[in-house]
This record gives sequence, C-alpha cells and structure tokens, in this order.
Amino acid sequence: MVILLAAVLACADTVSVFAKDSQAPDPAVVAAQVRKFGVGKAVKVKLIGGEKLNGHIQSIGADTFTITVSKAGGERAIPYNQVVEVKDPGPLFWILVGAALVIVIIVAAKH
Repeated sequence: MVILLAAVLACADTVSVFAKDSQAPDPAVVAAQVRKFGVGKAVKVKLIGGEKLNGHIQSIGADTFTITVSKAGGERAIPYNQVVEVKDPGPLFWILVGAALVIVIIVAAKH
C-alpha cells in the first residue's frame, strides 16, 4: 500500500513539473525582453495556444506590446501574459522574406 501511495505521489509531482514547463514565462520577464529589443526590432512571438507571429515591435506598453504582423499586415496588441517566447528571428527569416519578394517581383514582371 505504501509503495502504491509513493508511486501515485511521484506521478503527481511529475505532472506538475510538466505543467509548469508548458506555462508562459513571467510577464515581467517577457516585458523586459521586449524592452531590450526596442521599438522597430523584428521579432518572432509564440503565444499560449501555439500561435506564432512574426513582425516588428511598434509600441511597448505596461501590459502589452504591439507588433506589425509581417504576413497579415496590420497591428496586433499582445499581452505579456499570453507570450510563451519572444525572440530575434535571425537572418534566415529575412533571407526567406527577401527571396519571396524577389519571386513576387519576377512573376509580376513576366505578366
């Protein structure tokens, strides 16, 4: 009986560790990261629920920051408490964006 109880408690502890890992970071940490990047910086943002956005930081507020979304255009306010990750997209992202623009220009020139 004691072994069964120990196994149940061990499993319960493991579940809570995984649950903590899947949560968003502290909103204050996310806000500090966004401020470090600054207005105008290109970022990749992953939200709770798995949605991913690419864009440029337009404004930084107390509870939210706003980005201009690259694909959809337009601006989107993002609450810090909904962010799982915010990072620099790196040069590969911009190489792909540039390649896509070149393809669009070539296709448009042929028509």
